[in-house]
Amino acid sequence: MEIAGMFEYQDDPGPADMALCILIDSPSLSVMGLNGGTACVVIITLDHYWKVVHPIHHRKNYRPWMLRVGLFLPWLNGLASHFLPAVGTTRIVNGICVPVSFWPSEIMDKVCQSV
Repeated sequence: MEIAGMFEYQDDPGPADMALCILIDSPSLSVMGLNGGTACVVIITLDHYWKVVHPIHHRKNYRPWMLRVGLFLPWLNGLASHFLPAVGTTRIVNGICVPVSFWPSEIMDKVCQSV
């Protein structure tokens, strides 16, 4: 690993090189974690709001599985919204990892840049 914080990849990258590029060099894991963590905080806040403001309704209708599902779905959303596109659009060019840059069409690239 160089001082710049990047791995040097071979000209013909294999699956292990691509996995390192996607997981370590690109911001995929951190963005997925930030999106999932933020959404989980929102769900916990809504749960506490429901518990404090509507206590009778909460006691009648709350089940423990509801919070577990509510905390699992944001992580699944983070996986689907950032990690899976990163897998398809990351390439190794001249030994350097270039994350989320190679979209299949120009329109998809423009949509990604506008968001």
